[in-house]
Amino acid sequence: MIRTFIAIRIPSEYREAIGKLLEELKSTGAAVRWVKPESMHITLKFLGNVKEELIPEISKGISQAVKNRKFIELRAKGCGAFPGLNNPRVVWVGIHGEVDLLGELQADLEKRLMPLGFAPEKRPFRAHLTLGRLKGNRGKTKLVSLLREKSRFELEPFKVKEVILYRSDLKPTGAEYTALETIPLSPG
Repeated sequence: MIRTFIAIRIPSEYREAIGKLLEELKSTGAAVRWVKPESMHITLKFLGNVKEELIPEISKGISQAVKNRKFIELRAKGCGAFPGLNNPRVVWVGIHGEVDLLGELQADLEKRLMPLGFAPEKRPFRAHLTLGRLKGNRGKTKLVSLLREKSRFELEPFKVKEVILYRSDLKPTGAEYTALETIPLSPG
C-alpha cells in the first residue's frame, strides 16, 4: 500500500514568495505545524493508501479527466483559515483565476475514480495552498491579526500545465512527495 494524492505543483517563484510569507507568519510564535514551501501544491484529490497495482488504473482515470483540457490560469490571492478566522485550524493562501475550470477538472477526477472505490469528497472543492495546521492556542490571536493584515497577499498568475499523481511518505521531518505520474494538459 502506498499513500497517494492527485495535485498541481506550484511554480518555484511561488515557493519563494510563499516562503517569505511563511517566515512572517512563523514570527507570531503561533502553535502551527507549517508546511515546507517546496512541498506546497494544490490538492485535487487525496486518495489515501492504495494498492500499488491500482496505480495504472488511477493514472488512466487522471488521463481521461485531463484529456482535451487546456492550460488553466490560476493565481495566489489572499490569506485565511479554515473553517474561519474566528476558529482557525488550517492556514491557507487562496487560489483565484480560472477556478471554475479547475473545479470542473476536480469533479471529473472524482467521477472517474469512483468506480475504483474512491468515495467523492463530501465538502465542496475550494482551491487553496495549505500553509499550516494549528496545534494549539499559543500565538493564535497574533496569527489571526497578521492573516487579516495579509488578506491582500497576491502573486502573478501562472498556468497549470499538468496534473500529478504523487506518492506521500510520512517521515519525522514531514511528508515527502514523489511524482508517480505526470499527465499534461493541452496547450490549447
